[in-house]
Amino acid sequence: MPSLSLPHRFYRAMQKRHSDVLFHGDITRRALALTFDDGPHPRDTPQVLEVLAQHNVCSTFFLIGQSVERNPQLVNQIHKNGHQLALHCYRHMPFPLENASSLKRQLDRSRNAIANACGISPDSIRHIRPPYGIFTARTLSRLNGWGYRLVLWDNMPLHFLQPSKWTTAQILNWSLPGSVVVLHDGHGHGRQVAQILDSVLPELKAKGFEFVTIEQMQKSPTGETK
Repeated sequence: MPSLSLPHRFYRAMQKRHSDVLFHGDITRRALALTFDDGPHPRDTPQVLEVLAQHNVCSTFFLIGQSVERNPQLVNQIHKNGHQLALHCYRHMPFPLENASSLKRQLDRSRNAIANACGISPDSIRHIRPPYGIFTARTLSRLNGWGYRLVLWDNMPLHFLQPSKWTTAQILNWSLPGSVVVLHDGHGHGRQVAQILDSVLPELKAKGFEFVTIEQMQKSPTGETK
């Protein structure tokens, strides 16, 4: 096993501290969960979907409720392409700043909008990633009580602030078995992210990685959800 960088050691420690939050999956399985935040976006998301389809890769999209309501047909396209649908938020505000009852209404509204767009049960949408990854013990307790599973990451390149070659190197060098990788398919990042994906996906496959959804990452070899 390769020696762990400081970020990897930090996320391993966080996973042990918060066992009910997913930072990374099974470190003995050569699988990656590729995830996208901040969509759906009418220009950016289709570019990302096209590259994922070209490379036959499934991923998980953490969606913003307001954008879902504006682009239900795009949410359905994500679903039909075989990707997992998950929640990011209704509006992009840190959860600890939201009133509890208001937050629950927003999440229920977002989940119902996704379900209605795809003709699926709202109960099937249970994974959530909070804006900016910010949560408190109280936030976590509420989300767990509402039936959600909090998902963070162990590899989030700041592709929106740095050259694409830096992001490419970070994905290739920092992805380990069980890694959860975060990119974004909104705010004008679609073309850049699509180009990055087109570059890194063949190399990750050549390294023996398989790509799984968050739902698949949480399942044990027997098919039971952890």
